[in-house]
Amino acid sequence: MMKKRILFLGLICSLCVFSQEDLQSKVNKLKVKISNSEGAEKLQLMDSLSQLVGSNLKPEFKYDSIVKATIDLAKKEQNYNIATKRTGEYISFLVNQRRNSEAGLKLFRATLDENWEVTDSLSLAVFYTGGADSLLESGFEEESIPFYEDAERLFLGVNDSIYYATTKGYKAYALSIMGEFASASQEYQKALSVLTKMKDYFNIIKLRIGLSILYSQNRFYDEAEKEYLAIDSLSLKMQDYGAYLTNLGNMAYDYAAQGKYKKSIAYNKQKLAVIDEYPEFDFFSPYSFQGLALDYIATDSLDNARLYVRKLKGFLDRDPENYGVKDLYVEAEIELSLAEGNLLKAEGNAKDLLEMRQGTKDYGVIMEVHELLYRIYEAKKDKPQALKHLKIHTKIKDSIESVQKARALSYYQTLYETEKRDSKIAAQESKISLLDTKNKVKQQWLVFGGLGLLAMFSIVYLIRSRKFALAKQNMQEQFSQDLIQEQEQERSRLARELHDSVGQKLMLLSKTTKNSGDHSAESLAKDTLDEVRTISRGLHPSNLERLGLTQAINALVYDINANTDLFFTEDIENIDNVLSKEAELHVYRIIQESLSNIVKHAEAKAVKMEVSKRNHKIYISVSDNGKGFNIETKNKSLSLGLKTLFERAKIIGAQLSLDSEKNKGTVMTLNIPI
Repeated sequence: MMKKRILFLGLICSLCVFSQEDLQSKVNKLKVKISNSEGAEKLQLMDSLSQLVGSNLKPEFKYDSIVKATIDLAKKEQNYNIATKRTGEYISFLVNQRRNSEAGLKLFRATLDENWEVTDSLSLAVFYTGGADSLLESGFEEESIPFYEDAERLFLGVNDSIYYATTKGYKAYALSIMGEFASASQEYQKALSVLTKMKDYFNIIKLRIGLSILYSQNRFYDEAEKEYLAIDSLSLKMQDYGAYLTNLGNMAYDYAAQGKYKKSIAYNKQKLAVIDEYPEFDFFSPYSFQGLALDYIATDSLDNARLYVRKLKGFLDRDPENYGVKDLYVEAEIELSLAEGNLLKAEGNAKDLLEMRQGTKDYGVIMEVHELLYRIYEAKKDKPQALKHLKIHTKIKDSIESVQKARALSYYQTLYETEKRDSKIAAQESKISLLDTKNKVKQQWLVFGGLGLLAMFSIVYLIRSRKFALAKQNMQEQFSQDLIQEQEQERSRLARELHDSVGQKLMLLSKTTKNSGDHSAESLAKDTLDEVRTISRGLHPSNLERLGLTQAINALVYDINANTDLFFTEDIENIDNVLSKEAELHVYRIIQESLSNIVKHAEAKAVKMEVSKRNHKIYISVSDNGKGFNIETKNKSLSLGLKTLFERAKIIGAQLSLDSEKNKGTVMTLNIPI
């Protein structure tokens, strides 16, 4: 039976947060704006569209054509950072969604030959990760390792610990496929250590899936089962159904490999039941269709086997370019034809399957086809052909098993040597500690008196100095925060005064001038009243109290969009009733000040805003394509407005950061714990 797993690097851990109608509306809106733009502005809009449909891979949005057009336009505009990043994401799509690693690898190597000048480390890291995936899935595991390592280095350079750790996990998976089990295990542990500190449970699940595969490769079925149970519990708790389905498939495969077909059938059916409930994971179905077909063939339930082979064929008819599904279908068809005694059909399909797999360096899957051909020719009584394929199968099998045994032995030896070394070091340290204790006791009494007195004065001095410094810092921070609170109270008071006193009088004046027939005075009174109302809203955002934080932010964006030439791309999740009223006001003020700075100083043409909930945090990003500034110079002399932003962030316990370069725009990000 051919081993078919959904690789953990291809898992989808984030689902679309838009309804289909909202998403379609956003796509249509962007397309209209794209048709009316050109040059750099058009590229930014195309890039936004690629990102939008790339995170919501629905066939009707035609991600392939959109991302290709974006890459072509980026190359034309010589924006190689965007071209590189989108190419990397498109390669990952071809490899992990389309299962067309050949096309992904071809694109990766062609792009490398272009030798673009790329200045953005993140874009290059995404490109290297996609390329490494294409090499790994094409059977070039060893060649994938340097690219995974380059991506690791780049992610670390931009302080992206999560992508650094997950890329290390991908490399560990490649090492395990190569049979470098000891190295793979070490890389998994390093990656898991980073993710555990960050409490990134979604990626922890992915890496534990990789670790379970490593155990399964070495036939540590008990250890693998422990991982499966842990993954099962954690993935359901986190509602990560992609990981949950992958885990069910891996459990089913392991039970089938051990001849426990009833359990394999049960897990595959459980997997399909979950897919029925969550149809967005339908791409997992073919693996269960094939697994059930092969399990039923093995248990002589051919009617059931035919049912799932037909289901597999139906899936392939819907997506004929999916080479992974075609491989699954052809193998299942061969096994069914063999069981039915249709040897001619089985022989033709087996030859086609051998030709499909000859292009890969994965000798294990080639070996399996020769085993199928041996069984077919043996059933046909064609002994010369049967013997030929048996010899090829045996030769490849012996070679693979010999290498695997040597590497597994190395793995066991590494584990043994590590335990032995740790035990020996602990014993030596214990002896050294005992000898040192005896020798030092005499010396300690001689110097203890003098050192103790000196230490006491030093400690008292340090404690007092530290307390003074902390007290001074706390007083400064408290003063700044009190100043902001007083400022808000004064703004609120002024807003009420303007609305209740000046506003009412202006409204009366407006009515009086209207009745008098003096149109000039009437117009002046009306404009003055509108201006007072605008100032009042700026001083105290009434929308925040009436509509909630989310709608208040939307209203702020709408107001600036309507009254300026800025083009807005926004993705704003509902974050109402998550923060306290005081915290909501500070968040609103931070966004208001950021947008005001863009309008006044950035000279930008487009603004992109994102508000979302991620991993128990609210994530807010406001970016523009304006003139930017030197961040190091700015940090030395922050303006009052920027200082206020950072103070507001401190008040609500949030982390605020600014990223900007000359002529490359500015990005403000705010992470608020919830």
